[in-house]
Amino acid sequence: MRKRTRGYAVDVFEALVEAAETGRPAVLVTVIGMESPAGGHIPSRPGAKLAVVDGTVAAGTLGCAEFDTAGVELAASLPEGETGTLRRRAVFRHGEEQVLELFAERYDPQPAVVVAGSNPVGRAVADLAERIGRRVRHLADDAADADPLAALRAQPPGPRDAVVLSDHDAPYVDEALPMLLAGEAYFVGMLGSRRHAGEVVDGLRKSGVPAEQLARLHSPCGLDIGSRGPEEIALSIVAEIVATERGRAGGRMGLNWAA
Repeated sequence: MRKRTRGYAVDVFEALVEAAETGRPAVLVTVIGMESPAGGHIPSRPGAKLAVVDGTVAAGTLGCAEFDTAGVELAASLPEGETGTLRRRAVFRHGEEQVLELFAERYDPQPAVVVAGSNPVGRAVADLAERIGRRVRHLADDAADADPLAALRAQPPGPRDAVVLSDHDAPYVDEALPMLLAGEAYFVGMLGSRRHAGEVVDGLRKSGVPAEQLARLHSPCGLDIGSRGPEEIALSIVAEIVATERGRAGGRMGLNWAA
């Protein structure tokens, strides 16, 4: 964990930014009301904040361990993109009854385009996806310590993510592809010819990959626009990613006006 030196509030918002950059949902929990019927001291204050990432406290505090636990519980109850409040009456601190009112807001990360491979097409896909505003995870494989498979296992793509394997001959593809097809990513693409894609699918089928998972594979990858060169190939791939995300076929929009 990185060293935090600039204060409580900064830490909370840094944690939210870090979660967004790494593709993890986060919840900001804020104290908006407190009450102590017996008039005792409440170990919190209005405006106290807690950042919850991956179901645990990432930064901040609501004042004590019991209050933080209530914040984590509220965060866990929020569906994607939702906000919520919790008014909790409980016995805290030596038997004294206290009431804590919390407001929580969930922040979901932008959809990601995950590109595995450092060949020209892989780099072009990553560059173009970033230029159109997508969050990009480029898992390079051109360094001695690069391991795209380990990166995919450590942070599996979620249901809002697209994955492109830019080199069908890469040593990690045989293990990565079944894992990705069984995962949550809405788009799993692999570069390669129709002949090579057929060979890959035959191998996956023989290894027991179910038909419904095989149907999720986009290979050859990209829309048929007659692409030539890495940049044009990347254009066709990114266009198919967007079309798939939006539930479109990716065909021509123009009409035959002569008819």
